[in-house]
Amino acid sequence: MPVEINKNDEESSFNPSPDPIGIEQTPITTNETNSYNDNNNESTTGLSAIEMSDPNSINVTIPDQNAPLIILFGPPACGKTMTLVRLTRFLQNQGYTISPIKTFRPTTDTHYKKMCDNFDQMINNNNAAAGNSRISFMLVEVLNNGKRLCQILEAPGEYYFDPQKPTAPFPNYVNRIIASGNRKIWSILVEPDWQNDIDRRNYVTRISNLKQKMRMSDNVVFIYNKIDKTNFVRSVGDINIPAAIQDIQYLYPNIFVPFLNRNPITKIFKKFNCEFVPFQTGDYTEAINGLTYQEGPDEYCNNLWNTLLSKIKG
Repeated sequence: MPVEINKNDEESSFNPSPDPIGIEQTPITTNETNSYNDNNNESTTGLSAIEMSDPNSINVTIPDQNAPLIILFGPPACGKTMTLVRLTRFLQNQGYTISPIKTFRPTTDTHYKKMCDNFDQMINNNNAAAGNSRISFMLVEVLNNGKRLCQILEAPGEYYFDPQKPTAPFPNYVNRIIASGNRKIWSILVEPDWQNDIDRRNYVTRISNLKQKMRMSDNVVFIYNKIDKTNFVRSVGDINIPAAIQDIQYLYPNIFVPFLNRNPITKIFKKFNCEFVPFQTGDYTEAINGLTYQEGPDEYCNNLWNTLLSKIKG
């Protein structure tokens, strides 16, 4: 269930009741002039050499403009890929079908085709490095009884926010996705002790700029990843929510300010128009064959999915 950021109850638990917040619909395709070399000159992200040197030439397509779009937003290495992996495993165990949307990237992108063909194998691979290096730039669909509930987008973090180039504009494909007709659920990842103070402040500025591009109907969910690395966990599923929120406000000054509720009536009960969800993907341990991954408790996935589902249903 979503957690209200303005809660002051020191004994707030992990499962308060949902609090709705307040997103619109033509297929989109970014630049269609991109071509690939016959020798498949591509990176591990599946981008061609041209796309790597010029992100504005990146070609993606989202044919379904009706199904809500969950966008995992954050800088490189913030946990977007493993969030997708953990959530996929959880949803599959709950009876949902999770499948890659093969038309998201051009047919000439052989890396994306391989990811689609081997999606289940990659999701179930406990080699953490394998998941992070292979699953990239992917659009998946979540189906329940054959009906598409939503789509989830995982894309390279450096095109959302690069600490080395904090003021770099979004490339064309990101702007096209922002302008698409899908109802959007921006799932913004934050974590404890990330980078330096200046990097966190620049990230806050990026989020503020993103907010200016959102529609009034867009939903925002802040995912506090690696909550297990903090002292706010009293036991699995029992988090000191006010302290966790305050910690994020200290680490990322003014991060929630763009989402202030300005409605003179509802702001009395809900200070910010966004949700806050503590999350853990799992545990990572070194082994002879590299970094291995063990799933975290289902409680965290259940809480995140219930929050997202409340926004999917509107």
